[in-house]
Amino acid sequence: MTRPALAPATAAPLASARTLPLAACAAACALLLSACAAPDADRGFTPGGGMEPAAVAASETPASQPGTETITVAPGLTIEIEWPDEPDPKRSAVIKAFADDFTAQWRAVGTSGRDRSYAKGIDPKSSAYMDALTWVQGFLKDGQSARGVAKLYALRVPAVMGRGAEADGCVDLTGVRLTDQEGTPLDRQPAWLKRPRAVFLQTAGLGQGDDGAWLIRLYRHAAYPDERAKECVR
Repeated sequence: MTRPALAPATAAPLASARTLPLAACAAACALLLSACAAPDADRGFTPGGGMEPAAVAASETPASQPGTETITVAPGLTIEIEWPDEPDPKRSAVIKAFADDFTAQWRAVGTSGRDRSYAKGIDPKSSAYMDALTWVQGFLKDGQSARGVAKLYALRVPAVMGRGAEADGCVDLTGVRLTDQEGTPLDRQPAWLKRPRAVFLQTAGLGQGDDGAWLIRLYRHAAYPDERAKECVR
């Protein structure tokens, strides 16, 4: 199996920020944000993106308090999230949407597809929706689940442009093991759950809908030996 975790094969890897010229990095970032802000581009700028202030405030749910949170998503499968100290409400809401999506996708895997809450955090018309669906269905097709601990840390929002935003996070899957659907570990574990491939940078492009909710519209990832993935190694 070559399935990368939460980094679908259809999503092109990010080029290293250290190896690209500044102009190229800016262009890549602009492309990511424009893809996520495109549906509202013809509306022009209005405070709050044209939404009622109350709607914006209600939908921009901030991330949890700074520190480490452990979430049990299925028997024997937990997600460990290191929440940053992000004072900006908008960026904090983007981080929460990003982390919630990561958690929900593993919950789908751990429950053998019974929990489909991950679909709520993704724009159904986006490429990210098909990427996530393909990733989850890959486990089900192979009769597999997972146990252990998946870690998400170094969460940040490097860019916000209108109603589009980019969220980055480091992922460590060295504590995860593939199992059958009864929870018995497989004799042979895939390379993407072992170093160096199990530690990588996950990036998502998000867009803010009319209800103020941030939905993921695009996935990208930087895998080893990309320099950005190396920066996630502890």
